Amino acid sequence: MADSRFAPAAARTLRAAIRDAGGVEVFAIGDVESKTVVHLTVTCRGTPDAVPALLERPRTGQVVIHNHPSGNLQPSQADFHLAGLYGDDGIGVIIVNNAVDEANWVVEPHAEQRRDVEPGEIRAFFEDTLPGILDGFEARPQQVELALETLASLNEDRPLVAEAGTGTGKSLAYIVPAALWAMANDRRVVISTFTKALQSQLLTQDLPILKRAGLETRIAVLQGRNNYICKRRLGLATQESDSSAAEIEAVSQLVDWEQGSEYGYRGDIPFPVDSETWERVESDGDLTLRVRCPHYESCHYYSARRKAAAAHIIVVNHALLMSDLALKRVGAPGVLPKFQRVIIDEAHHLEDAATGALSDTLSVRSIQRATAPLITRRRRRGAIERIAMRHGTTSSPLPEEGRQRLEDLIGPTLSAVDALRREGPECLEALTGPIAGTPRRMREQDANDPAFLHEIEPPLQHLAQLYANAVSHLSQIHDLFADITVPEADAPPIQDLARARRRFVSHQATIARILDEGDPDICRWIAPPPRDNAGPATLHAAPVQIAKTLQSVLWESIPGTVSTSATLTVAGSLRYWSMRVGLADPPMVIIDSPFDYPNQAALLLPKGLTDPDSPNFLPESATRIIELVRLSYGGTFVLCTSYEAVRAYARTLRNALPTQWPILAHGEAGRETLLRTFQESRRAILIGTDTFWEGVSVQGLALRQVIIPRLPFRVPTDPLHEAKVEFEQRNGRDPFRSLILPHAAIRLKQGFGRLIRSQSDRGLVAIFDPRLHSRQYGRRMLHSLPPAQRIVGGWDERIRPFAEAYWAKLAEEVRRGAVPR
Repeated sequence: MADSRFAPAAARTLRAAIRDAGGVEVFAIGDVESKTVVHLTVTCRGTPDAVPALLERPRTGQVVIHNHPSGNLQPSQADFHLAGLYGDDGIGVIIVNNAVDEANWVVEPHAEQRRDVEPGEIRAFFEDTLPGILDGFEARPQQVELALETLASLNEDRPLVAEAGTGTGKSLAYIVPAALWAMANDRRVVISTFTKALQSQLLTQDLPILKRAGLETRIAVLQGRNNYICKRRLGLATQESDSSAAEIEAVSQLVDWEQGSEYGYRGDIPFPVDSETWERVESDGDLTLRVRCPHYESCHYYSARRKAAAAHIIVVNHALLMSDLALKRVGAPGVLPKFQRVIIDEAHHLEDAATGALSDTLSVRSIQRATAPLITRRRRRGAIERIAMRHGTTSSPLPEEGRQRLEDLIGPTLSAVDALRREGPECLEALTGPIAGTPRRMREQDANDPAFLHEIEPPLQHLAQLYANAVSHLSQIHDLFADITVPEADAPPIQDLARARRRFVSHQATIARILDEGDPDICRWIAPPPRDNAGPATLHAAPVQIAKTLQSVLWESIPGTVSTSATLTVAGSLRYWSMRVGLADPPMVIIDSPFDYPNQAALLLPKGLTDPDSPNFLPESATRIIELVRLSYGGTFVLCTSYEAVRAYARTLRNALPTQWPILAHGEAGRETLLRTFQESRRAILIGTDTFWEGVSVQGLALRQVIIPRLPFRVPTDPLHEAKVEFEQRNGRDPFRSLILPHAAIRLKQGFGRLIRSQSDRGLVAIFDPRLHSRQYGRRMLHSLPPAQRIVGGWDERIRPFAEAYWAKLAEEVRRGAVPR
């Protein structure tokens, strides 16, 4: 009984929950490996009689854990009831003391019995079940092939990389085997997406099909904690007497919304909420009371966590998955329940998502967000003043010497925090001049530029000192409360202070990374303000490569990981993607799109146009765009590589085209608004960059033409890209072939993919960049594109005549009903 058999991280989590609950009984569900509890989820407070109604359903092989505050670990009658309730299902029951250093394993969990799902179950689901519940559904060979490959990966606990062309139906192809495998083994599968659009599609269209098919698959969606509203903090916000009328109205709106909200998720709020208001009411790990919170049972965040802990399938985004894996890598509990398999859709974004999870940024916004809760502003008292008012009197639990020490600290602490609030932005603004309006990397060779160092080091060192002073003073106040029990009503300002101190320490680490020249695998840079080169700069630090990290936290930890996307390969090779994400020699399958590209699309490749680096390129390409748009009567995407090009084309097209053809420019409205207007118009021209190259699906003739003026090579002066180029060179590789060209080829494939989204779609893609013809790499880039009919030649001799004939023929087919409108 002396050996608790708890992994250190699991024991810490349980001890903290018991402490937060005031030492009363706490219940948790744990995962067991090698007869040791390695991970647990605290579910509720209560008694053994009440726990069946409060716990989410444990799985075979898991354990139900609760503490006996008395320290007597002998089972009570209620404990025997609990053991009988779960023991027959192979679920263990453990009693621990409050220190979690002694445990009585009343019932041992049964060892996991893995069951492989038979391929015939997959075929039957697609060939028999789905046609019976989905009108017009026919099993596609490509979709079934992907489903079977996914199943093999899940059964055999090995990685799979699958490029599935547009129209394969890859979402259902991985959802069905994931659901069948998770249910057969009572395990969890995480499905991770990059875009909100795909996550919404999964939740509203694809996953509900499982229920219609009669599968009792438990499904949960989990967002980052700060996306959920906190009921307790919302209640506190309504009680603040020093809020302005506008703030009171904003909080009142949130109260009304929360009362009718099922999930309490910020993304579901139908009205705008400014960031300052949201920060007052968001769920925050630094401010939570956990099981001591009166709203714990109904808390939106913890409800989502409990639902995820009991789910077969958990839907997350890449950022949350990467954060979870990074935390577990250092022995922390993570943000997701333990899971056994992962399916990564939109896997071409995996490198960027992992890089983002391991990157640091320090901006004026960071400083303002961290200091705002501490300082009295407008009518709202800051945390430091509230602590002084409450704990400067004899009613405070602080002893007399503590109250005196607090009185001595309040003034200097307010001064230190206020200095950071005022002077921190000035330090960042002082960095704008030296970098001359362009991002500036911090490198070892800066030692050869003493003038630059002389300009940037003083403000950075001063900023570091401002943080050090603030951290020192906040720590001294926080330490006064370390060994005393503070009434719950008095806890919020102390929690605010603790959160601010943690943020300040994190910002200190970012500054240290910026000033540290010793790690060549970290890219450090100072970025100018986004507009007019006026105002404060921003500090950035990011890993140059994440292949080794992903190899450790993902591929070795969760070998049964399926990665899929429509755009992973370059000219049929997976080498670029696999090198970037650290997956050596992965099992790979390439599944071609079921679309009939030779008959559904044509690719226009004009010869003899101006080089993209020529000053004449923009006006000449604008003239060609206008010609093609007139022939197609709109319905066109123009995909650019810069906002400068977007603005230039928008000006020219608006001057040249009649007003019945709306010109929609990226940046002039939100993405969803632009897309909705484009689809409704059917004659519009949408000129976009960045996000419009992918993740956008417009079916039918509303989008019938995609024009790509120049090849999508990355901006060579981007600091992180520049650092990656140097990394390739240090490792003996040609960065153009190993990095720059593959990225552009995949991006080009994504741009092409906007055109054909269904079996009935028709249209043209035009690429103006003459380097496709004049450079050796042009053939490789073209080989990466779908096999559409290719029209190559001079503009007047070949391209324009073909386009004229194409649109005339398509118009006739639409009139005859051969092509849907």
